[in-house]
Amino acid sequence: MPARLLLPADALWVDVLSSFALQGALLALVAAGVLAWRGRRLRALAFLLLLLPDALTELSAARARSDVVRPLGRVYAANLGQSPAAVIAAAAQLEELAPDLVWLSEFPEVLDPEARSAFARVEEAYAYGLAWPAAEGRSLRFLSRYPLRAREEFNADQAPGRPALHLLLDVDGIPLVVVALHTHPPSAHWALGARNEVLDWAAEVAAAARGDVLLLGDLNTSAFSPRFDRLVRRSGLDCASPLSCSVPSWPAQLPLLLTPIDHVLAGGELVVTRRMRGATTGSDHYPVIADLARRARK
Repeated sequence: MPARLLLPADALWVDVLSSFALQGALLALVAAGVLAWRGRRLRALAFLLLLLPDALTELSAARARSDVVRPLGRVYAANLGQSPAAVIAAAAQLEELAPDLVWLSEFPEVLDPEARSAFARVEEAYAYGLAWPAAEGRSLRFLSRYPLRAREEFNADQAPGRPALHLLLDVDGIPLVVVALHTHPPSAHWALGARNEVLDWAAEVAAAARGDVLLLGDLNTSAFSPRFDRLVRRSGLDCASPLSCSVPSWPAQLPLLLTPIDHVLAGGELVVTRRMRGATTGSDHYPVIADLARRARK
């Protein structure tokens, strides 16, 4: 709802409640319908006016156009929830989709033979990548068809164990900065602080990039939250509106509460031309799939 951007971005209750703005909008529509049916039109109008600012933002985003030269590739990002079964499901999707970049968080440390074999087949298709140990049981995997030139790790001072990665890729001779994240879920004030510390670092890295930049992963931050709005404004990443630059991804087991906390955002001349929610892997997160392209040079 519009008031969320006027509330303190670092308050835990704001972060939680604003995550479910879509559900709030649906309740406002239902309330307006019920009040109108009962003849209380002014009260119904008040509920509809709550939706007006976000509706205008979404309409403006839908009309925005971006000149694109050519498709660049596809990205696949998923939180696997430390599940070997999710590894098998994700591997099947990766073999079918053949993305150019893959970011997997909460990758299980121990795989059964079937999961190990399935992921090994996927890894064979990628010349570059890394495996990064994080908190116990929550390792990270990054796969790339493009050469990896440099990498840097960042850990929040308040709660290390979920490293954020700053990677530099060579995409057909053009540098691409990749910021790959899996932040702390804001379940307590210390975790909220640790997540926000990583988001601030990611915004600085993206803003400092002089060319193409890609931010992806489980941000544990809804596209409707004030913190996400701050990330977009400070980083310069492309996001015309919450709905236009996200897909609902969590919690997979509760469809009525789905909210977009897994993201793929681009900046520089790089643009996301399409975002899709992937098929369930059995994790509590749906994968996010995005197609990339480059803007026309002016």
